[in-house]
Amino acid sequence: MKLIAATLVAAFAGAVPLTTDVGEWSFGLAASGGSVWVGGLGGNDVLRIDPSTGKVVLRVPVGPRVFNLAAAPNAVWAVSNVGGSVSRIDARTGRVTQTVRVGLAPYDVAWGFGSAWVSNSGDGTVSRVTGNRVVKSFRVGVEPNGVTAYDGSLWVADHTAGKLLRIDPATNRVTGAVALAGADWIVGLGASLYVSQETNVVSRVDLHTLKVSGHANVDGNPLGAAVVDGKLWVPCIDAGTIDVVDPLTMRVTSRRPGGPGPIVVLPAFGHTWVSHSTGNAVWRL
Repeated sequence: MKLIAATLVAAFAGAVPLTTDVGEWSFGLAASGGSVWVGGLGGNDVLRIDPSTGKVVLRVPVGPRVFNLAAAPNAVWAVSNVGGSVSRIDARTGRVTQTVRVGLAPYDVAWGFGSAWVSNSGDGTVSRVTGNRVVKSFRVGVEPNGVTAYDGSLWVADHTAGKLLRIDPATNRVTGAVALAGADWIVGLGASLYVSQETNVVSRVDLHTLKVSGHANVDGNPLGAAVVDGKLWVPCIDAGTIDVVDPLTMRVTSRRPGGPGPIVVLPAFGHTWVSHSTGNAVWRL
């Protein structure tokens, strides 16, 4: 087992990150307006990073404990977990154009179908924000975490109930579900969804049948995965590693040190960016 782990790490050797000291722990990442945006998990701001230099050029206050971010046309949406709100930041000016109260302890935000969708982990609801207000708030389960708009549907992971839920954006109703213990982050690729689970597994779910078609055993506590060059890069928070998974075979093909609490991966501007939930640096690989 040790030999296998050493081989996986060796496959990633030589990639030295450019580190940006953001002065606080971080969570969400998004690319919009020619910049990389970072959610300040340890503060109340969203940071704007120049992708060419890796330097912080702006800090935008949005509310305490910023969790995830979502890119939208000419904008970035950011959730304040403690503030119970979601804010829209103009990607050109860097100014907050609106702040909307949502549910209790918002966790994730996704842009799709003309709205920002916010999962509220504290009250089991999803808030749909269109324009400058919540147009619909509906219950989806116990503890909705990850949310993704993909292939004509909204997908929500209920972490505590252990489910992946499909929601019709036309009716705001749940139209399907599949059991996945500790479900959290959701990534769409082709005709499948890839769901990070706190059980140290990433599961592949067929979009049309809602059946699990494969799973990868990854390192400790996977979360904010992303597709990089056709492979799934999975940051594993508790292990401090990044696992690369082949989406066809669902095998871990390589593993690298990921820094303290790597939490979200973002491919943007010719690089791969990594935020850290227990460290003050954002990496550019």
